[in-house]
Amino acid sequence: MFEDLLLPMFDDEYYPDILVAEVKQHIQQFLKKVARSGLSEAEIYRFAHQTIIEINEMKPQFEDLDSSLDDTAADYIAEAMMMIVQEAGYFDIEMEELIVNREW
Repeated sequence: MFEDLLLPMFDDEYYPDILVAEVKQHIQQFLKKVARSGLSEAEIYRFAHQTIIEINEMKPQFEDLDSSLDDTAADYIAEAMMMIVQEAGYFDIEMEELIVNREW
């Protein structure tokens, strides 16, 4: 199911595949953390915010390749993270709160 994470970003030529693959790796690390049982919502948000900090650091790399982490990318990333938390059984998580600390 999670093999297709960020597929729309991979399909969009605006986003460099090599950087999307790196974003996907960050999200897959988030998945591994969320897959543990018994997490609190606060822990999930903390893991999400750490993931977004790591993705924020990629902003210059996107700009160097004439791309950007824009609102569309934010939507794709938030949707991927939301799929992960819902698959893990956390249905009260707010999608916007997952990416609230984004800097793009």
